[in-house]
Amino acid sequence: MKTERELKREAGGQPRNGDHLLAAELSAEQNMNMLDGIPNNEKPRVNQNYVILESEVVGHKEFVLAQNPNAPQPYVTWERNMQEDERRGEENFYWGKYFCDPEAAEKNFHDRADGEREYLREYRPSLLESLRKNQEEIARPVAPAGGREKGETAL
Repeated sequence: MKTERELKREAGGQPRNGDHLLAAELSAEQNMNMLDGIPNNEKPRVNQNYVILESEVVGHKEFVLAQNPNAPQPYVTWERNMQEDERRGEENFYWGKYFCDPEAAEKNFHDRADGEREYLREYRPSLLESLRKNQEEIARPVAPAGGREKGETAL
């Protein structure tokens, strides 16, 4: 990789169009990509020699899609319980499902995350949803006691 100084020297002291971005990315202090803000100097996350390609957090679980081109089944999806991992101080991926086909692995990755989202929606309603239901119950008119209407009097 060329340094900013080498790039300027090649261009005769003037950076070519677009080289200023390349030079900025190559500088030692540069930590973030100037265009998209993605860290470009962090090591990839690895689990069991599989490099994690995608991850999605749903509730307190994280689902990942990973690849190891040297493995017999090069694609895998895992999940992990983030709360438990924070308590233990390490990542513990479990329930791995292994694939040879990248499309099948990606479909499984999305299906697992969507399944957890559906489970949470059905069995663990959000706080806002619970408050909304309570407000609806409070707003319902209450039937009068004893079956009498307001204006009726007893004989």
